[in-house]
Amino acid sequence: MSEISDSPLAPLEKLELLLPGFKGYKRKDLIRQDDVLVRSAIRNTLLKVQEEITAKEGEIASSNPFDPKIHDYEDLLSQLRTLTEEVWGAPTGMYLFYDRYKMFESDLEKIVEFDFKLVTLANSLLEDARSGVEPQVLKNKVKELRNTFSQRQKLFMPEKLR
Repeated sequence: MSEISDSPLAPLEKLELLLPGFKGYKRKDLIRQDDVLVRSAIRNTLLKVQEEITAKEGEIASSNPFDPKIHDYEDLLSQLRTLTEEVWGAPTGMYLFYDRYKMFESDLEKIVEFDFKLVTLANSLLEDARSGVEPQVLKNKVKELRNTFSQRQKLFMPEKLR
């Protein structure tokens, strides 16, 4: 997926271009659907990253099965698998909370900003994996993705529980 230019589009408009069908959390009954759409896009990108890393690891192993980089790639794959499951397995839109607590417009705007950042980070991670960036650089992006996703999920909770 190509990056969106530095146009004057808002994060919501950029995200709508990246994720066809995304409604921007405009109505309460669409929060779950939009949340699943965003997390599905991130998950699918992370699965592609795993495929790229597995292929790279296989190339190294076929030429030198004792190369220490294999361990680095295994560690990276483990982190990617964990993050992929965290993203996909998260409660949908934290439905237990937003059914009982009011979601404010400012929170929805922050969620959209996080969503755009997450989709962009995942796409950047895929590009880096395809271009053969070192495992440690990829691990740093995985860590950033995990932290960003964790911060995003807190926005689905009432402020006093964050």
